[in-house]
Amino acid sequence: MNRAVKADHCVNISVLRIILIKQIMSTKLQDFMCFLHENKLVDIHSVRRKDEVGSINRLKLQKYVYLAQSCLNNDFGYEFNMYNNGPYSPELANYYYEKLDINAIESDIMNKNWKLDAGFIKRFLDLFKNKELDWLVVASTLVDNTNYFEEEQEILNKVYAMKSDYSKSYIDDVWNDLKDYALVKYESGLKLNSLLSAF
Repeated sequence: MNRAVKADHCVNISVLRIILIKQIMSTKLQDFMCFLHENKLVDIHSVRRKDEVGSINRLKLQKYVYLAQSCLNNDFGYEFNMYNNGPYSPELANYYYEKLDINAIESDIMNKNWKLDAGFIKRFLDLFKNKELDWLVVASTLVDNTNYFEEEQEILNKVYAMKSDYSKSYIDDVWNDLKDYALVKYESGLKLNSLLSAF
């Protein structure tokens, strides 16, 4: 096999692997969407609507996927960027606008043809089932900021500035919920170096 053919063969295998991974992730996401719809967390029929109901369901879907990925290690393979309402994935938006097969989801729900780990389901529902949309927006923003700041107060100060339409006490309450649920890891503000430098 000459080098050019070998290089093309390697590229084709790489492309096929990426396509296969995307299909697996889509299937996994479809199972998660069945779970969300069946538990009345997201109304899949409303996701594409161009009104407030559609907007709320899209926003909830974005936050649930983000929190499942970042807090519960259920990797759907989506990357998120910070946006007006917290972490947002353009690729996930592309999926539900262009590729979402609502009939397939309805069929999977009706036939109980979706699977998620029972431990994941219980933990997800315990953590997020009764949370209002504002909590999800603030929580996902706080969790995302733990990737950029080491100290608790730095995280809170950044989110106070980003989410100035929420009171500091509300943001603090959400942060305390996340700590109580062990969904965030943070530095307490006392760094070992500063502690040692005192001696």
